[in-house]
Amino acid sequence: MGLFLSRIGTERLPYALTGAALVVIVLSALTRIVVRWTSPRAALGFTWSVLAGFSALLAVMIRQSPDSLLWLGTLFVLAEVRGCLNSVYLTTLSNDAFGNAGSKRPYVWVATGATLAGVVIGGMLSIEASKVPGELFMIAAVGLDALAISVIRWLPRTNERDMVSSSQPERDPHAETMKTRYRRVRHYRWALGALMAAQVVALTFMGYQWNVVVTEYHAGYEQGIIAYFGAFYAINDGLILLMQVTAAGRLLDRLGIGWVLLLYPLALMCVALAMLASPQVAYLFIVVSIGSGLNVVRRSLHDPGLASAYAIMRQDVRRETIVVVRGMIKPFVEAASAILLLWLAPQLSLSNITLIWILVLTPWLVCALVVVSIHHTGEPDVVAQTRDTQRGILTTG
Repeated sequence: MGLFLSRIGTERLPYALTGAALVVIVLSALTRIVVRWTSPRAALGFTWSVLAGFSALLAVMIRQSPDSLLWLGTLFVLAEVRGCLNSVYLTTLSNDAFGNAGSKRPYVWVATGATLAGVVIGGMLSIEASKVPGELFMIAAVGLDALAISVIRWLPRTNERDMVSSSQPERDPHAETMKTRYRRVRHYRWALGALMAAQVVALTFMGYQWNVVVTEYHAGYEQGIIAYFGAFYAINDGLILLMQVTAAGRLLDRLGIGWVLLLYPLALMCVALAMLASPQVAYLFIVVSIGSGLNVVRRSLHDPGLASAYAIMRQDVRRETIVVVRGMIKPFVEAASAILLLWLAPQLSLSNITLIWILVLTPWLVCALVVVSIHHTGEPDVVAQTRDTQRGILTTG
C-alpha cells in the first residue's frame, strides 16, 4: 500500500480498488468450483504456491521499473487477492475444525496467529522502512508463503465424498421437511451476505478516506507513509493481540455474537460524527487514525463472532456460503464502491465522503440486527436439518 500511494498517488487509488475487486471475484468463483470438488486443504496449497510465484516475479519487475504503473498496480491487486483468499480459507478451515466445539474461543485463537505476525512485520516496517527497499519485503513474503505451504500437511483432512454422501442421502423419507428447512437456512445466508455488503461499503469509503488523509498529512513522502502504516499496524495489532489473549474468547462465550456485531458499527458512527467537527488535515489525521484503530474491536471481537455465525450450517452448505459471502459478495460490493469513488472522489471533499459512509452505517446496523435475530431463532432449523439427515441414514441403512 505504501509503495503504491507514494509512487503513483491517491488519484489512481479508485481504479486500483476496482481492478483488484474484479480480479478477486473471478478468483473466488474459481475457488468456489475447486472447493466443491476438492478439500480446502488441497486448494490452499495450490493457491499459496501461485501467490508465492507472483510475489517473486513482482519483486524483480518492480526493482527494474520502480515507478511502473503496471507493476505497482499489479502489486496492489495481489495484496487485495491475498487478503480476500486469506479470509475465505481461514474462515472455512476454522469452521471445519471448530464448528461443533460449542465455544467461540477457537476462532479467537486462530486469529491470534495473524495478529502476532502483524505485530512482528509492522514493527520491522516501522524501523527498517528508511533503510530497506520495499521490494525486499516482497521477497520475505515469498519465504513466508513457502513456510505456510510446508505446514499444510498438518492440517486435518476431510473426506469430501463421505461428507456429501452422509449429509445428503439419496433416499431420505424426510426430504420435503429438509427442503422446507433449507429455505430458512437460505434466508440466513442472504442475511449474512447483506451484512457483509453493508459493512464493505462503509469500510471502503472509510479506508479510501484514511489513505487520502495520511498521504496529505505526509505530503506524499514515501518513507513517512510506509513508516506510519508500519507503526500503526504494529501498535494496533499489539492491542488486538492483548485483547485476544486476555478477554476476547471469554467475552464471546459469555455474551454471544449479538452485542459484538453492533458495537463496532456504533463506534464507527461516533468517529464519523467527530470527523465533521473540523476540516483541518492534522485533526482529520488524528480522528481517522482513531477510527482505523477500532480494528481492535473488529478483529478481536466482531470478526471472530461473525465467523462463528457460519458454524450452525451443515459443512457443505457452510463452505459454499463462506466462499460466496466473503469471496464474491464482498469483492463485488468493493468493486461497486470503487466505481462509485471514481465518479465521486474528484467532486467531493473529505467531509462529504464522511457523510456518505455515515449513511451506509445505518443499514449495516440494521443488517446486524437481522443476522442476530435469525441466528437465535434459526439455529434449531439448521440443527434439525442435520438430525433429519441422520435419521434418513439410519432409515435407509
